[in-house]
Amino acid sequence: MIDILPPAFSRPALFLAPHLEYPAFNGADVTIVDLARALSKRLPWVDVVAAHETVTYNGGKETARRAFSNAMRSKPAAAMRTVGWRSHYYLEKFVTPAFAREARAHLARPGYGLVYHSYLTTSILADLPDADRTHVVWSHNDEFQWFEDLRESTRNPIGKAAASASLAWLSRYLGTHRDALTLLHVTQADLDGWERHVPGHRGAVVPIGVALRGDAAPPLASNQPVRLVFSGALGVRMNYDALAHFADRYALALQDRLGHFTLTVVGSTPLDETRALCRTQGWTLRENVSDDEMDRHFREATFSLLPFPYATGAKLKLLKSLAYGVPVLTTSSVGAQADLVVPPSLMSDDPTAWADHAAAIQASGLSAEDRGQLRALAEAHSWDASAERLLSVAAAHA
Repeated sequence: MIDILPPAFSRPALFLAPHLEYPAFNGADVTIVDLARALSKRLPWVDVVAAHETVTYNGGKETARRAFSNAMRSKPAAAMRTVGWRSHYYLEKFVTPAFAREARAHLARPGYGLVYHSYLTTSILADLPDADRTHVVWSHNDEFQWFEDLRESTRNPIGKAAASASLAWLSRYLGTHRDALTLLHVTQADLDGWERHVPGHRGAVVPIGVALRGDAAPPLASNQPVRLVFSGALGVRMNYDALAHFADRYALALQDRLGHFTLTVVGSTPLDETRALCRTQGWTLRENVSDDEMDRHFREATFSLLPFPYATGAKLKLLKSLAYGVPVLTTSSVGAQADLVVPPSLMSDDPTAWADHAAAIQASGLSAEDRGQLRALAEAHSWDASAERLLSVAAAHA
């Protein structure tokens, strides 16, 4: 616990998260909500300006909510604006005039001591430098690697140009404001990725947390059908690419080895391509489910899938699975958190290894000890611990 904090940390905090839509499903949105709740236990209160509403948390609970009118730009419109203005895709998609007005109205209030910007692009709304406040940015991932991968993977020429413009914007903006902002990175690998492009930036590692709901899943008897689950924001291209990669590279090997398996894809607002892929593959698609239904799908699963073909923001997905005591089948894309991928989980890019491992777990089942070992890994990564680390880092840079 932090016993002594600078005076700014006796005041409320303001979160600016233009991408956040309630209820939260994708990793970046869940991160903001859970971290704000955790911080509100240490600070007087936390206000979160989200995409369509401002929410207040106090003592770990939501205490107020007020809606305002706003609409994010469409992906094509945001991409075109990014290219035309030599801007950044997140800035053009999320930081709309309506959101900017709401955010600046809160920034004009004198009471906040800590301002938390979700993604670097959101910090353009603040007057920096700011001697009266500490400004931190949650980077969520290695954004440089993210847009480099997107530039290479997309066949859309506008998408490629938007990714290139976003990369250039990141270097220009952070190069100018590196002394006014502290970037919070989920892993050392993410920090190193930013540092390679903008040497000398103020950054620190604040590991992502996880919400623990109930107990771990019950033991799984031997020789049961193999049930797989994949969860995430299904409107995000990264998640479609992961499912397509699973279909192209791993599904047939599992089918040949096991004879049969089921996959349930759970998440919010799927892309049309995701819906079509699930229909073609015979996978079950469950959209916008309740927390209780999400719990059920994980508790029934043999494995959670992380079949990502390139570096990702899959850290929250990994911890979420472990919190249920459910092992993962993952590619090496989550190598930055390889210490969390322990048996009965498997990290491999070899389809045969996936198939053999799934068959071995099907034959043996999963014991209470197996479940408990995975759950213990998640328990060490609570949101309260992340909040404590954030405050320590912010205080050091105040």
